[in-house]
Parts: sequence; C-alpha cells; structure tokens
Amino acid sequence: MFDLLIKNGTVIDGSGKPGFRADVAVKDGKIAAIGENLGQAAQQIDATGLTVTPGFIDCHSHSDMNIFSNPTQTEKGEQGITTSISGQCGQSLYPERKENPQGDSLEDRYVTFGQFMEKAKNTPQGSNEVTYIGHGKLRRVVVGMEKRKPTEAELADMKALVRDAMEHGALGISFGLVYTPSCYAEKEELVELCKVVAEYNGIAAAHLRNEADTLVEAVAEFLEVLKASKVRGVISHHKAMFKQNHGKVNTTLDMIQKAIDEGVDVCCDVYPYIASGTTLESRFIPDQYRQGGDKLRAFLSDPQIVAQIKAQNIAKWGTDLSWVLVNVCPSHKEFLGKTMNEVAEILGMDTFDAVYELLRQDAGAVSCTFFAMSEADVEKVMRFERTMICTDSRAHGQKIQHHPRLRGSFPRALGVYVRERKVVSLEEMIRKMTSLPATFFGLTTKGLVQEGFDADLCIFDPDKIIDGCDFMNCLKHAEGLNYVLVNGQIVAKDAYHTGACPGRVITDMKR
Repeated sequence: MFDLLIKNGTVIDGSGKPGFRADVAVKDGKIAAIGENLGQAAQQIDATGLTVTPGFIDCHSHSDMNIFSNPTQTEKGEQGITTSISGQCGQSLYPERKENPQGDSLEDRYVTFGQFMEKAKNTPQGSNEVTYIGHGKLRRVVVGMEKRKPTEAELADMKALVRDAMEHGALGISFGLVYTPSCYAEKEELVELCKVVAEYNGIAAAHLRNEADTLVEAVAEFLEVLKASKVRGVISHHKAMFKQNHGKVNTTLDMIQKAIDEGVDVCCDVYPYIASGTTLESRFIPDQYRQGGDKLRAFLSDPQIVAQIKAQNIAKWGTDLSWVLVNVCPSHKEFLGKTMNEVAEILGMDTFDAVYELLRQDAGAVSCTFFAMSEADVEKVMRFERTMICTDSRAHGQKIQHHPRLRGSFPRALGVYVRERKVVSLEEMIRKMTSLPATFFGLTTKGLVQEGFDADLCIFDPDKIIDGCDFMNCLKHAEGLNYVLVNGQIVAKDAYHTGACPGRVITDMKR
C-alpha cells in the first residue's frame, strides 16, 4: 500500500514536455509509481482538473537567515517552494570571528561555516535548503569594513574558510558586489576565491556590482571571473534598473549566451516584478561612506559630507522619490508602505534629508522597494533559455511589510506571465522552476515527476493560480495552489502552511 495517491491530475513532469493524465503514488518520501490503476493508499488526493508538477526551486533565496528562527519556512511552502538556494548576495550567517581565540588554527580563530552546517543539517525544515557561503560575511569577518585589498594572510584565511565551507556541503560562494564590504573587493580577489570553489565543481553567484548605468560592464566583469577561475556561475536577479538603462538586457543576455557558447556554465535568475528591493543605504550612499552602524551615522552627521552626497543624489535622481516605497524601518514603523515623498512630508524635510535622517536613526537598516524596471526587460530575461525563477526573499514567519515576492513570485509567474501574458508556455515555466535548477545545482533526485525521485510536488489549478499579495499588502495568500508536498508530506494546503517540517538542509549535491 502506498502512503499517498494523487489521482486524476495532469502531470507536467518538469522536463518541458507536454502534460499527460496520470496518477502519482508516493511511498517513504519518494515517487513510487506514475500511471493508472496504481492500487490503494493510506491517503488520497483528488487532483481532477488540477496540474501536478515537481515542487518549485527558489533559485535565489535568503531563507538561510531563518534556518533556526523559522525552520517551517512558512512563506516558501505557501507559494509552492520545496527547495531554496540560499546564502545569496554575499550574505550568510557564518563564519564568525571568535572574540578570544585560544590558538592559531582556523577553528581556534573562527566559528566556521562548516560548524554552522553541522548544526543546520540536523534541524528539520519546512522546505529543503541548499546554501552558499557569503563573500560579504567572509570579508567582514576577516578583513573588516575597510576599503582596501586583503593582506596575503587575510586572503589565505578567506580561502581556507571557503574550503572549509565546501568540505561541509556549501554549494559555493555568493557575492553581493553592490554591498559593503564586498563592493571593496577587486576582481583578482574574486577570482582567487572562486578558484577554491572550482576545485569542488561548486558555483559562484553574484549580485552584480551594478545593475544600472554600468550593467554591461558589471556582467562583463563577472563573466571574466568565471572564465579566469573556471567556476560555474549564476547572475542573480538579472535586470536593468532605471529608464535610461531599459533594454540593456538585450546586450547582456547576448553576452551570457556567447559565454555559454564558449564553454562557460552560467545561468541567471529573475523575479516576476518591475520593482526591486534592497537597502536605502546601497541605493543612495556612495560606497566609501557605506560602512554601516556608527561609522555611517558619523558620516551622515558631517554637514560637508551630507552636502556632497546630497548634491550627487539630486544630480542623478532629482528630488522626486515617489518611486521609493519603505518596507523596513525599525525606528518608524508608521512609515511602512509609504513613499519617501510621503515620509519627507511627514518629517517636514526635503526628500533626501529625509533619506539621511532615516539612515542616521537606523544605522542603514532601512529597506525599500524601488520601482525602476520595465516589463519588457522582465519578460525578455524570463524567456531566456537558462533563466530560473526566484523570490530574493527570506522566510520571516511573521506578519511584516515586505516586497510581495516574499509570498508571490511563483504563483505570479504562473498566473501573470504564463496564463495572462503568455510569455512562455506552462511546461516551459515549470521547467524553469524545477528541472533546470535541479540539474544546475546538482539536486539529482529533484526537479522531475519521475519514479524514484523525491516526492516534492505541487498541485494547483492552472486556470486560477495567482499571487494574492501586492506592494501595499504582502500578507495575502496565493490563490489556486491546492497542495504542496515536501518529501511526501503535505506542508501547505490551499496556500496555508500545515506546520510540517519534513525538509532538510542538503549538503550532498552532485558536483
């Protein structure tokens, strides 16, 4: 007898091939059989009129930040995500420098990423998790926040910490080249670290150094890093920011395809929105002052520095910041969901003085949504054969204002970009969400509805599935998403999490 039988559904298996009518049987967390008249099961789901697919793989996630604080990963399961690729944009929980080192070995001086992984892989999760070690965290711990090259000893420590991470199941290394202190790293440093990752056939992911005026140059830099280090790579949440740069993705996608044709193993990912989400600091503070905490406060308390930054900002952006929506502001929660124009009016300041005031009060811990992308570019990137889908979000497990991609990326991709706009077919979108990332990231038993594969599955109505949240309310649940299974257990029903945690932190990817 099977544990679970999904009857009468249309199976879209993740390969890109057309769907077919079949029952799917699950036993011991695996897909045990696919076909008709399969026999009896302890539990049955009637999928008449519904589509059965592999569980979705979130190719750019920050859910590693909540591995211990929200192991159910509520927002992931509630939009069909059964595996997350996390530790992105140079951010990871570890390594950490020990305050009172008791010796000279790596473990004496640092709490390593490997030690974190040993604990994490024994913590049950609501969604499976794969994670990178973050270069920003690495550099902050070893080098600090200074704008300089690492010393030989510091570079050796960073390489040793990367090696430790790879030995303990890290996917590779991620870069957040727009954020401090990663933005202070020169190309040679990136290459040296990627060479270590390449020894393990790992992957380097990059939030590029620039996604706007110098986007083309930023893509060229990262492709050069991949070629020089012979590492595989992912360009994170690929886009072109601001009107003067719209259309540049035509050039960058051609560059990526040329690199692929030359033998570079590279993909990109995208979220299905025309607004990005990041820190206020990274958007409006020059990198030499972007050092966080008391240092940022000190810079923003110097009238001459503020006048200089303000002049640069006004010259570049003008004074209208109605395209900037606040979604994280610890000291002023009343500003959540308001534009910076509205915040400035409440504070009785002009717009950029209001920006600097928020940053002074919260030491850079202010995040916003920036409406700066074009639908044509989003669709162009989405059509690219080697584009995967992502959320670029954590799993907070709390009722907070946030970018709607936190809950809506995958239902929105299926409802808006497949059903309504017909950007790609349903079968192709499912491939981008499942078998493409599974193959690229070495998840050999995921990404397909196939006998012997993990029973990570989604069951949804293709005529109804849609994101429920928007930029003013990201708490609404998706519609048309009936069931989500992780390792054969139901983790979400009608887009509400059951609380089950049958997932795990994966450390045994195929390389």
